[in-house]
Amino acid sequence: MIMVVQELLWNSVRNHPDRLAVSDRTERLRWSELGARAAATADELADLGVRPGDRVVALARPCVRTVVLMWAVLELGAVFVPLHPGLTRTQVDHVVNDCDARVVVADGPVGAPPAGDRRIIGLDDLSRASAAPRPRRATTSEDDPALLIYTSGTTGDPKGVVCPHRQVRAAVDSIGSCLGYRSDDVIACRLPLAFDYGLYQLLLAADCGAEVVIISAAEDVRLLRIIVEQGVTVVPLVPSLARMLITLQRHRPAGTALRLVTNTGARMAPALMEEFLELFPRAQYVSMYGMTECKRISILPADEWRAHPESVGRVIPGDEILILDENGDPVETGHPGEIVVRGSTVMSGYWGIPMEAQDRYHRAPDGSVELRTGDRGRLDGAGRLFFMGRNDDIVKRHGVRISLHEIESTAERIEGVDAAVALHPSGPSENLTLCFTGPADPDFLGTTLEEFLDQARVPNRIIHMDSIPLTRNAKPDRRHLENLCLGTVA
Repeated sequence: MIMVVQELLWNSVRNHPDRLAVSDRTERLRWSELGARAAATADELADLGVRPGDRVVALARPCVRTVVLMWAVLELGAVFVPLHPGLTRTQVDHVVNDCDARVVVADGPVGAPPAGDRRIIGLDDLSRASAAPRPRRATTSEDDPALLIYTSGTTGDPKGVVCPHRQVRAAVDSIGSCLGYRSDDVIACRLPLAFDYGLYQLLLAADCGAEVVIISAAEDVRLLRIIVEQGVTVVPLVPSLARMLITLQRHRPAGTALRLVTNTGARMAPALMEEFLELFPRAQYVSMYGMTECKRISILPADEWRAHPESVGRVIPGDEILILDENGDPVETGHPGEIVVRGSTVMSGYWGIPMEAQDRYHRAPDGSVELRTGDRGRLDGAGRLFFMGRNDDIVKRHGVRISLHEIESTAERIEGVDAAVALHPSGPSENLTLCFTGPADPDFLGTTLEEFLDQARVPNRIIHMDSIPLTRNAKPDRRHLENLCLGTVA
């Protein structure tokens, strides 16, 4: 049997037809209803000329209709290309033209002009009619692309990561086996669907028949209330979302059904998670590490977090982690090097770029594709991975090679620091700035850091901030932060 991504939908339609599948503040669909809406929307897209292999760009906010669109695109054997609706016109134009999209579906103005037979339609223009909830059986191969997810492009134009059905299904199976999502789970998704952490919540839910509650930014003040009212049991977290829930729970405590929270992407400070678990004592926390280019790399079991709070876990089933030196040779256990991944979840490369010209993907000796992450880490004797920052964050200061990640992690272990970001040294004196949030006093923080760090790593400027500016994927926006600290942003 060909294991394509859309089979996840139809398995839940067959096995859990009357269970709730997805909801937002205006709509709720059961699995049978989601299948029917997806089938009808697939018919509409086919009438617009969408064929297997065509790229369909979704420039739309997270909502039930966007979820329907995703399943409809996959049903046609086409490729779903999710974009954040807050992108600039230039960014949208780049992606739409780069992937040669057949159709752009948007719930707002679209900057890319029509070209050739490309169609641009509004999300509201797709009807809410239902068709027979049955699969179309598109002639889709496991090696055909299912998703095309564009990276953030912080160092240049975004690149599309080609995610074939085979690798996406492998990622869902592997992650699902580690996290143990259940059919009675209710997953609160407050993440962008253009961020694979958010998008995969839909796939993981379909794998077991769970429900996804989509929450918009406009509902943040009601976030805790929604979690209580909807009986939410699982929340994928980023640090800003964890802080928000802590604040809401301290202001007006509420009993919840939370049993599991996870984190990937932006680093979660151990002290922040300790505070979160104190307020939500029934929840367990699972730390994860991954990147769009292979979805997930490692997962730390919940029962190991308190003993190893700095670890991001063990390699997920089906994959292998190698730690290599600058010559590409394996290092000894415990020694740092570049994190390289091989296995079933490594995606097939960047859209439109020959393999020999790609900076992350390379051919392994056995002919398979391996991912050189550009991240540094080490493995302990039990196979636990410790993330040590990106290669770009290894810099020289006063003639000494230092890791900005190491400085940040040290600061976040100090009481009163919620999050810390160290900026690249600047100026002739190689000034090092550390920005942080939390109630700690900056002078106290500076004095304490001097006890743990040598002179090359001690910041000579510490700035307290009410919040750290974030990218659309909820990671620290270092470029904007550097501009703020240099006084170039009002």
